[in-house]
Amino acid sequence: MLPGMSFDVSVDLRSIVGTAHVLVEDDLRAGYETDWTGRYSGECLAVVRPASTAETSEVVSYCNANNIAIITQGGNTGLVGGGVPRAAEAGSRLSIVISMSRLAHLGPVDTSTMQVTAGAGVTLAAWRAHARSTGLDAPVDFAARDSATIGGAIATNAGGSRVVRFGTMRQQVLGIEAVLANGQIVGSLSGLPKETVGMHWPSLLAGSEGQQDSGSFHGSTRRSPR
Repeated sequence: MLPGMSFDVSVDLRSIVGTAHVLVEDDLRAGYETDWTGRYSGECLAVVRPASTAETSEVVSYCNANNIAIITQGGNTGLVGGGVPRAAEAGSRLSIVISMSRLAHLGPVDTSTMQVTAGAGVTLAAWRAHARSTGLDAPVDFAARDSATIGGAIATNAGGSRVVRFGTMRQQVLGIEAVLANGQIVGSLSGLPKETVGMHWPSLLAGSEGQQDSGSFHGSTRRSPR
């Protein structure tokens, strides 16, 4: 039981994502609580690893209802500490890290439209390799490709070494399914080039900084550069 809490957060979260995917021990949380530069670190109650958009939504809804802060983490390759907990301060809220590592599904590449659906936890390297297996290529690439995730690249509207030719991540996202701070699932994965109904979620969420797209994206692949 956590100090000041009338319920056991870890038990409740394990009922959503499974016992093995709620990390509470100090040594298991450590790698998620410090950024890779070693400059930023903090402490969280637990690291939670959902495997689907639905599980992510349920975790976020639970935290919203119980005033628990959330830090969403992809590959933890950022340089500003946005993917790790902040150092504890008096009166600060309890927090958890939601890791996107298990949202790593990759759908089949549609070569006719040059599109693929991928989870937020898919690395840029996996996306590129998947596209190249069909004779296409990923339009966004940078040095942290083996660790950096698609969710993080969308959240930061990443550019990389091909940005002049292909544009940033915002230009690659044709559809998105995301979880808002209250747990609501929004967006569409239809992949239609023209979407005239409602909010254009790719435009709103790409570049949102620090709010990773906790779900899936339907994005473009490109012809391999000659």
